[in-house]
Amino acid sequence: MYKVFFDNRRIFLTNQFEKYYKEYNGLFVKYLNEIQLAYVLELFKSIKDIQNVFIIYHDVEKIFNEFQSFFRIVEAAGGLVKNKKEEYLVIKRRGKWDLPKGKLDKGEKPDKAALREVREECGVWPLKIRDILDVTYHAYILEGVLILKKTYWYEMCHEDDITPSPQTEEDITQAKWVKKENIDMMQENTYYSIIEVLKAGDAL
Repeated sequence: MYKVFFDNRRIFLTNQFEKYYKEYNGLFVKYLNEIQLAYVLELFKSIKDIQNVFIIYHDVEKIFNEFQSFFRIVEAAGGLVKNKKEEYLVIKRRGKWDLPKGKLDKGEKPDKAALREVREECGVWPLKIRDILDVTYHAYILEGVLILKKTYWYEMCHEDDITPSPQTEEDITQAKWVKKENIDMMQENTYYSIIEVLKAGDAL
């Protein structure tokens, strides 16, 4: 199954009709061909009231490859960082709570990019990667071009006691450590994809 976020709306590419039909409301479509897939994508883009679309087909990799062909692919990486006090590193960017992340440089490996982005955006260092947590997909339009951002998320630890400093030139206005019992405050003003990462890292 693949889940693609359009802000807080979602397209699911899956072979499990019954599971999602019972759990979610939305538009359910049985995949026929690439032309139909393009039509469904245009419909979803134009009708904002559609919150969820489920495209059903036995070969999920096939439809995901076709789906990607409608986009320019951008790769990014970020981290869910915990310090020695069991607090999590969060930022506020453009008015929304977020986690540190950014695009890969040319030839850069995702894990190295994730470490670099946390250091640049929050001034937190040294860092150690424990594991990869999740891979999320987020779609948006930039200068008339459909972009699909693939973000690799890593679980990280910081054993020092550095106070974060926000990278203001990247529109980050806050960077701070938050206790697990207070992480709920992010849910009121963040993205669904970030909530998924927090859940994957057992922060929620």
